[in-house]
Amino acid sequence: MKIRGTTIVALGMLVVAITVLASMIDLPGSDMSVTPPPVETPVGAPIAGNTGDPAMGIAVAMRRGVVEQRAPIPALSSANGSFVAPNVQFSEAHWQGMEALPLTIELKRKLKLPLDLEGLLIDETTLNAAVSGLLAGDVLIAINGRKVKSLKQMQDETRRSQMDRRASLAVYRKGRLLTLTLVDEANLGLAQVETAPMILPGDIMPHPYRGPCTQCHAIGTAGLMMPDPDLIVLPPGPIRAGATMPHRDRGPCGACHAIIQ
Repeated sequence: MKIRGTTIVALGMLVVAITVLASMIDLPGSDMSVTPPPVETPVGAPIAGNTGDPAMGIAVAMRRGVVEQRAPIPALSSANGSFVAPNVQFSEAHWQGMEALPLTIELKRKLKLPLDLEGLLIDETTLNAAVSGLLAGDVLIAINGRKVKSLKQMQDETRRSQMDRRASLAVYRKGRLLTLTLVDEANLGLAQVETAPMILPGDIMPHPYRGPCTQCHAIGTAGLMMPDPDLIVLPPGPIRAGATMPHRDRGPCGACHAIIQ
């Protein structure tokens, strides 16, 4: 059978047309498929298959190749560029010169305290707290007869007596229960509470595992100010007796420096 030249040309054009068509659609059994164009997803917007958590949605999108860069989580963002997890906990409280910490199981074991003891560890005393007889290492059990098992409870109880001039403190010390009286000439005021210091995104966990970092810390850059970026603190050097004070008055030179003749 003879094949005319026009027939060959027509067949060639048909093959080309089929090839082009196959490259445009996904034919069953064909390895050729069309790559969908990139989808621009608004930051924090819900993504198909997401559980409602913006962070999870972004993670799912990244796995699918939809989002190329990690984006901030608007639900947790604040005006200063940092964010705090909703369940962040208080880490310390300050009241009338005392610093109080949560009495954790870890601290009880290290300090050899009864494991069933409930209260707040006092790790520093100055001002009226020291005058009252409160010592570092004491465990504050109650204020004015009401138990304080958490920093939030301590703040609540100090709110009750903030306009008073005295308060009764129940304290555990080396196996004994003591009652001390805290006094101020004007008023006792309200205990101020803090969370753990803000840490930078990606910081290495500095202590043994205690749960998610956002349980205690804010994450961001707005709450940190390092006078020495390298965290190098040099001890005060020796000075000669009678030397001119090199800086503003900070008390007796011998409190910080070795005095040499």
